[in-house]
Amino acid sequence: MANMFCFQCQQTAGNKGCINTGVCGKQPETAHLQDELVYELIRLATAAHDAHKHSKLTDRLLIDGLFTTLTNVNFDDEAIRTFTDHVRKERCKLTGDDISLVSLWDGANDIVSLRSTLLFGMKGMAAYAHHAMNLGYMDDTVIKWFYKAYVRSTKSTHRRNGSI
Repeated sequence: MANMFCFQCQQTAGNKGCINTGVCGKQPETAHLQDELVYELIRLATAAHDAHKHSKLTDRLLIDGLFTTLTNVNFDDEAIRTFTDHVRKERCKLTGDDISLVSLWDGANDIVSLRSTLLFGMKGMAAYAHHAMNLGYMDDTVIKWFYKAYVRSTKSTHRRNGSI
């Protein structure tokens, strides 16, 4: 059984994913903490979206959180735990309910592939958005897209007005 599964970079072992320790040096605990952070970000985005309460703080957490999970950006387990706790507390302000999610890596291959492609694209966008925010630039259209992508990332299908 694998200790971890990470396949977000070009360095992955055998071009199939790292399962014991990352080729980049990532440890299994760090990989698990990053996955947990992604789930909490999805829960926060869903809670904010459902409550129609998008705040500058929530926007910032969603962008900075994904940036934190990029390969080689942050392998500080304690910093990731602290960030995850902050995200969780912000979500609890919006809703006391736990928001159940579909596992990102479970399901039919096509669905898992679409989820991972969406997530990796969001991480790439988050890197640019993070730097832009640090320079004082923010675009509401981009932020709204992040919320939409987060909310839909763990749903197997969404139908609204005939579209998925």
